[in-house]
Amino acid sequence: MRYALRNLRRARRRALYTFLAAFYPALILVIMFGIVAGELRGMFESATKLETGHLQIRGGEELAGGALPLFELPDELIFRLREDAAIRYWTVRLDLPALAAAGSRSYGVLVQGVEPERIAEISPIPSLISQGSYITGPGEAVVGEELARLLDIEVEDSLVLLSAHPEAGMGAGVAKVVGIFQAPQAEMGRTVVQVHLDTARKWVRRPNAATAVVVFVNGVSGPWDAWRINQAVEELQRTLPQGLVVKDFEELAPELTLYMRIARPVLAAFSGIFFVLGGLVVLNAFYLSVLERTRELGVIRALGASRRWIMRAILGEALLLSGCGAALGGLLGAGIVFLVEQLGGLRMPGAYSEFLRAFGMEPILHLRVTPWEVLGSVLAMVGVGVLAAWYPAWKAARLEPVEAMRHVT
Repeated sequence: MRYALRNLRRARRRALYTFLAAFYPALILVIMFGIVAGELRGMFESATKLETGHLQIRGGEELAGGALPLFELPDELIFRLREDAAIRYWTVRLDLPALAAAGSRSYGVLVQGVEPERIAEISPIPSLISQGSYITGPGEAVVGEELARLLDIEVEDSLVLLSAHPEAGMGAGVAKVVGIFQAPQAEMGRTVVQVHLDTARKWVRRPNAATAVVVFVNGVSGPWDAWRINQAVEELQRTLPQGLVVKDFEELAPELTLYMRIARPVLAAFSGIFFVLGGLVVLNAFYLSVLERTRELGVIRALGASRRWIMRAILGEALLLSGCGAALGGLLGAGIVFLVEQLGGLRMPGAYSEFLRAFGMEPILHLRVTPWEVLGSVLAMVGVGVLAAWYPAWKAARLEPVEAMRHVT
């Protein structure tokens, strides 16, 4: 090791290049881990808070046309949800395909029967009201600005809703438009109408009907806590009345699951690129170092040093430089992630920020990195550095003393 330290002091510039070749990949990788985790958390919160929840209890698989099957809400299920310490929040919803009409105009919509006092956790609509107010009781409705323009209606106007559920047949009613919301997406503004749960139940002529119970699980902050959701799903499935099924967010939001499956391989590919570049710098630095020290290594071999000692000395240099560089890079990256979080996260730019706000989400990217990710980044870069130095070390160990001492640099 003393020989390695002496060589590092003697070739400080090359040592610095090698150090930085390990430092930057580890630093960038740890920060990338933090950013990707933040993106995943944002997508997870968007998908679960907007509609799916962490899981849903349903009456079975989707019916023809995409309608959800109706089921009677059992008292034992309500008691179970209220008493379960693993459940943070739940609410009942009744979704019905319907035709909305006003005067001579009509448009196909999805009517969501909701509990107004419990809806804020899963829907941004109460915070998006641009005219009027949100529903407070039966017989009221809120519609999107796009639908209001299509049907030429305003607050205080009457809206005829004709529901057509495969299991309940036709149902009709008149709701008073008490509010108009500004949807972040035009499709949502055209098609979503929210009414009181009791109003929707009246149309299907079932006073205890539901199409879903939307559930949030305690202790879940992102997709990395999916195991808690899986535990809750398994426990609920064992105790649910016959005929009911539990679906987690992965089944309810397959696009999120797809992104999560893609994100890690993409991150691994970028990591591989950084490691290869860092490894090439290490390889080049040690190869040039061996060329410059050919005569010196020949003398050392002539004095009795073994090939193993030569390899160990050069690999020791690589281990020292790669280890120090990667460790410092990893710790600095973790420190940056921690500091950003302490300062409140990364605020998203303009239009994207407004989009997130529209969905009731905080327009801030919260970074997250685990000790295992930091340690893995450091060890991976150290391994790449030592591996890259192996060929120059092997080449140095194969030098013949006489030929090496004749070498002229």
